[in-house]
Amino acid sequence: MDIRPRVTIALAASIAGLLASYLYAGILNPLQVEWLLQEGDLLQHFLGWHYYRHEEWSWPIGALHTFGTEVRSSIVFTDSLPLIAIPLKLIQAWLPDPFQYQGLASWGHVVLNATAASCIFSRFRMPALVVIAFSLMVAFMPNVLFRGPGGAGHESLMGHWTFLFAIYLVLFRQDTGWGTRSQWGLLLTVAVMVHFYLFLLVGIFWGVWWLLGSIERYHFYIQHNLKKRWWLGWGSYSLLQPLFILWVMWAVGYLHSSGDSPGAGGFGFYSAELATYFNAYSYLPGIASASALLPSWVPSIVGQYEGMAYTGMGVLALWIGALLLYIKQPLRISAEYKWQLYGLAVLAVGLFVFALSNKIVIGSYAVSLPLPWPEPLRAILRASGRMVWVLMYLAIFAAALVFARRLAPRPFIIVAYAILALQFFDLYHWHRYFHERSQEANAYRMVEDPRFVGWQTPALQQALSRRQALHISHADDIVGMLPLAWLAGQHHMTINVAYVARITLPIIRQASASSLQALSVGQLNPDVMYAITSPETAQNTCAFANVQCVATPMATFAWQPTPEETK
Repeated sequence: MDIRPRVTIALAASIAGLLASYLYAGILNPLQVEWLLQEGDLLQHFLGWHYYRHEEWSWPIGALHTFGTEVRSSIVFTDSLPLIAIPLKLIQAWLPDPFQYQGLASWGHVVLNATAASCIFSRFRMPALVVIAFSLMVAFMPNVLFRGPGGAGHESLMGHWTFLFAIYLVLFRQDTGWGTRSQWGLLLTVAVMVHFYLFLLVGIFWGVWWLLGSIERYHFYIQHNLKKRWWLGWGSYSLLQPLFILWVMWAVGYLHSSGDSPGAGGFGFYSAELATYFNAYSYLPGIASASALLPSWVPSIVGQYEGMAYTGMGVLALWIGALLLYIKQPLRISAEYKWQLYGLAVLAVGLFVFALSNKIVIGSYAVSLPLPWPEPLRAILRASGRMVWVLMYLAIFAAALVFARRLAPRPFIIVAYAILALQFFDLYHWHRYFHERSQEANAYRMVEDPRFVGWQTPALQQALSRRQALHISHADDIVGMLPLAWLAGQHHMTINVAYVARITLPIIRQASASSLQALSVGQLNPDVMYAITSPETAQNTCAFANVQCVATPMATFAWQPTPEETK
């Protein structure tokens, strides 16, 4: 790549960074952490990292031992971004405590999305200004922002750059030499350490590249009578690459869980609507629609927020314009890219159909889709709606390519910025919503939150500082108990049960059973602080003479006082 595309890519990433700073200005400071108490999943992600950083190294290196001492889990199952958590653990002694990277990670995903998109657009022989315009459009897609802070609170799923780079490798790294293999190995490893669904998409794209490469190399070796070399060289790589990724998954903690099966139902609920690219329904409180121009409708299945993929009016205009240009004069597919494009097209359509799950839904209308998806696939990929992303991006790239081949540079620049302006105007309220949520997060103060009245009681703070663990007696509402884990984490205490992926109610109750038993007979462990959320249990426990209690709106804290505390 010469210097000009690199400068273009750097400019696109820099501008995306400036715009993302506007969206997330209130949460970028890693020293500000209290705003996470308003969140659910984001607080879980922070707590996984916070507990992990203070633990001793163990194997697997991503294992968690103090955040849920009675359950088996890892930073994979707290979605704490192992890609960031593991390197930071190496230098955790030099980091402030507490320290959050959820805001910066969200910012980084947007910048990397722009970077990956600009790498692809730069290969279409577009003017640099067009590459920047289209890359910004891709970086701030509504479904990307929806996943992060202020939205669904799952910032790892903002990392669409993972499979965008995979698309780039399929299209523009057709050779199967060690350089390309190394790029795939690095990308697969990184994707594993970001999120399983994103890794899966990268793995599927690797499969397309591998299949096409296998066919090409096989024909080459047959023609040159080197069939044995094919098996020894390419065959060894085909085996070792998956084995290495499985080892990485083991190392970061994918196999370290006491949870139930990967999918506890949800296939068909966490799906995508057939018209998801055109429905601007926001799924978020406080904003009815992502679009300022198009009407939206309420989906009949609540879980279809997983398939939320409204594209924006700019993208819709791009698609319509490209379709008209293509009808007027179809593009010829170069023989060099023929099979790559066919493979990506089939893959994108197949993933879109899978995203629909077992129903075709538009608003309140639904038609069964009797496709025999295998049960293991349905269990592992229960949030099938996320698979709509691939077709959306490939359609954007295809439409941009049509424009690039049919318009001269100057009118193309004008059209591209008209499309970008339409896109940002249509999504103005959407972007402002996330900016305002960021500012609200910045203004949040824990002392003003009625949930935490009484937490600063001197007797309670003193008792917390002298104990090693916090045990929750009733944690059926495991998400609602996250602030208690926060409290324990601020005092560097362990906690018996925690909100992690794949955890079930029987596991939660089993994890808290011994604490509940101790409370029922008044035999409290002197090294443990107990958080009791059942009024009846609290009343019975606090009636014992050797128990001291402090009642707060969230829980009644009970402990056995030491002689120093009874003076």
